[in-house]
Parts: sequence; structure tokens; C-alpha cells
Amino acid sequence: MRFPDKETLEELRRQYPVGCRIVLDEMDDPYTKIPIGSQGECRGVDDAGNVMVAWDMGSSLSIAYGADRVHKVSTEDEAAITLNWHGAHQLKTDSRCPRCGDMMFGPTARHALSRYAQIYVCDRCGMEEALEQAEIIKMKPLTEWCAVKLPSIGGGAWRR
Repeated sequence: MRFPDKETLEELRRQYPVGCRIVLDEMDDPYTKIPIGSQGECRGVDDAGNVMVAWDMGSSLSIAYGADRVHKVSTEDEAAITLNWHGAHQLKTDSRCPRCGDMMFGPTARHALSRYAQIYVCDRCGMEEALEQAEIIKMKPLTEWCAVKLPSIGGGAWRR
């Protein structure tokens, strides 16, 4: 097994920051039960270059440096899966809006249910989504939402 040099480790840690959402492309493990296309949250990159992952399905199997492949969530379909997963795990009170990152004080269910995913958004973002659907303003891509693009702010855009 070949270990990465210091520069490669730094690049891997920049590419896969703690909290980013990743998708499995290939795993060189015939015994794994993690299907290709599964998503998870990056828990960091160890000194051997392995990407440590908390898979949505409950596994914590790491991505082996040089053998397995993943990518960060990058398409609208992948972002929708990410947002739906976060919706199922959204805090019940005082959470962050997954769309803009602002705090949503009080019970989360008091705010607007997104038109694009099964997750609550702040009232302002709920109004923007209504205007987008009425084609008054341009739609904000799901890949640009804070919970997808900036997962590390505040311990996660969808958490406190």
C-alpha cells in the first residue's frame, strides 16, 4: 500500500472537508453492502489518505486511498437526496435554514416546508420558492443551498 505525501493529504482535506456530503462511485471491496451511489457525510481524512465517512445507511466504512472513489454532491438529483436526508434529521427547534443558512428560531415545523425537498426552510426562503414556482424570479439550484454547498458552517448548515 502506498501512502500519500503531505501535499496530497492537504489537497484531500481541502477537497473533502469535515461535514461535506459525498457520493460513492466505486469501492474495491467485494464484501461491502454499500451500493454505488450511496451518500454520506465526510468525517475527515486520516493520515493514510482514507476518507472517513458516516454513510446514511448506518455504515462507517472508510474510502481507501488509491482503491475507492467518491465525489462531493454535485448534481441536482444528488442534492435533492441530500436535502431529503437532512429533512428527516432536521432539528425540531432552533435549526438553521438549509437554503440560506439563517437561524429559524422556535419550532422548525412553524416555518415553510420546501417545495423542492422534504425539509423546512425559513419563511423568507419559503416565499422565494413560491416566487420561483410562479416564474417571477429565477430558481436557486439545489446545489447552491447552504446545507449542500457549505456544510461546515456552524457544525452544519442545518444544525446549530
